[in-house]
Amino acid sequence: MKRNGRPRPFIAGPEQTHKHFKAGIDAIADLLAPTLGPIGGTVINDRDRTRMPEILDDSATAVRRILSLGDARLDIGAMLMRNLVWKVTGRVGDGGATTAILTQAIYNEAVRMLVAGASPVWISSGVRAVINAVIEQLRAQSVPIANEDQLTAVAYSIVKERPLAAIVGEMSYLLGIDARVNVDKFVAPYLERLYYPGANYEAQIASYLLYTDQPKKIAIHTDCAVAISEAPLTTAEDVVALMESALLNGKKSLVIVAHSFKDTALHTLVRNHQAEKKKLSLVGVTLKAVGDERRSALDDLGLITGATVLGRGFTAAVKNAKPSDLGTAMRVEIDAKILHILPEQMKNVEVQERIAEIRTQLAHLAQSDDERPKLITRLSALSGGMGVLKVGASTKTERTVRAENAERALKVLSAAQKGGIVPGSGAALIHALNALPPFDLNDEEMMGVMVAKRALSAPLRQIAINSRAESPAGVVERVRNGGPTVAYDAYTNQIVDAHAAGVLDVTDVLVAALETASSGALMALSTDTIVYHRKPKESLEP
Repeated sequence: MKRNGRPRPFIAGPEQTHKHFKAGIDAIADLLAPTLGPIGGTVINDRDRTRMPEILDDSATAVRRILSLGDARLDIGAMLMRNLVWKVTGRVGDGGATTAILTQAIYNEAVRMLVAGASPVWISSGVRAVINAVIEQLRAQSVPIANEDQLTAVAYSIVKERPLAAIVGEMSYLLGIDARVNVDKFVAPYLERLYYPGANYEAQIASYLLYTDQPKKIAIHTDCAVAISEAPLTTAEDVVALMESALLNGKKSLVIVAHSFKDTALHTLVRNHQAEKKKLSLVGVTLKAVGDERRSALDDLGLITGATVLGRGFTAAVKNAKPSDLGTAMRVEIDAKILHILPEQMKNVEVQERIAEIRTQLAHLAQSDDERPKLITRLSALSGGMGVLKVGASTKTERTVRAENAERALKVLSAAQKGGIVPGSGAALIHALNALPPFDLNDEEMMGVMVAKRALSAPLRQIAINSRAESPAGVVERVRNGGPTVAYDAYTNQIVDAHAAGVLDVTDVLVAALETASSGALMALSTDTIVYHRKPKESLEP
């Protein structure tokens, strides 16, 4: 039927609403459940039958491929789950499957209580009381990362291959909490890592004639003067002024980082570099960053080298540069992609203050925030290093999976270094429940408490199912009775000491999963009417 020429929306009442939510929530949770844990499976996405199917073991990517289940009554719950999974993964880098399992368990348990006559308001109050108390217990259980092996154990739960996990754990441990790691893919089985100390910027050389080793496309200079210009170098006078200042400073190499090099300036630079009896080795470099990102990079580069950023209007023009305007570096290397600078000192007060400022900004950004990679690039330049992880495989699909898993693991290891670790495989949730004090709540709120307590064993039970344990319920009981540091080892089907066996979860990931799942489940629980529009607006965003 139509009203005023428009299709009339369909309205679902309370009973239908919960049936529809449940169907969609169950569909997504059941899809992702087999991927949970170290022996989890994969999701195959058969895109259009003309290309190779995608192999996905990342829950966030899997749900983002789902734009509709073909029925609005299923989509209402499925799209809620899609949003929750994507949200938690964007926040902490992992935990999507755990969030889906917890959401399903909390919602289904709560609906049973509704059928028994309980109020959704009181159920929600009881659930929130337990979730908040469990989060406090998780924080209390959490221990800091003590060594590289613990990071490797966490990485292994994500990448599911030991050599890659070992390298990812090593890189995170050596490069620190907000490690900058570029992942390069190779078209053959390959696994290697490289480390570049100092400041590293995406850049390009002003001319291939400035390479000191042209076959390898690389220029290397030591004991350098460093000149920085935000303005283009346009005349011979610009280059000559910088050369004279470097010579007066007693340097035999000069690295010029500028906005660009125009014909006359570039010709002067190349001619002097190639002179038979040159007094100064020269190289010109332009950064690939643009706008505010480039201005910040130049500021940071000036800070760590001691150079003045020339040509800003309030600083001297390049042609008026003085020896005091130049900075220094022990070593500079420029290849086809990256400018590597090893400054003489990076521990001065101004550098440390800027590092602290950037770390504060990073602490308030989700893992998926677009500003995060830019800030990590700045932080790595100021704090001294970046890594390159090289992964390869025989097929494009395998290469993509390995590279994406490595990137995801690095994000999770960053969260592990910040917030610590707890016993893994969902065991920490069981231990937190064991440590809860009695709740002084009314009868209906206590029904909510019961909902949460039943639901929080779901991740451990699902991991036991995925590992083909004979009795998943028995696994939960063995963990519950085994003491506060035990966990279930899915590979051996044994109850083990979590820290000794390396069966670990990241505290911040578990907390994010709990907060997100409970929020989503209770929102669905408190909804008693759905308005289905005949032609709803479509969105590709989760």
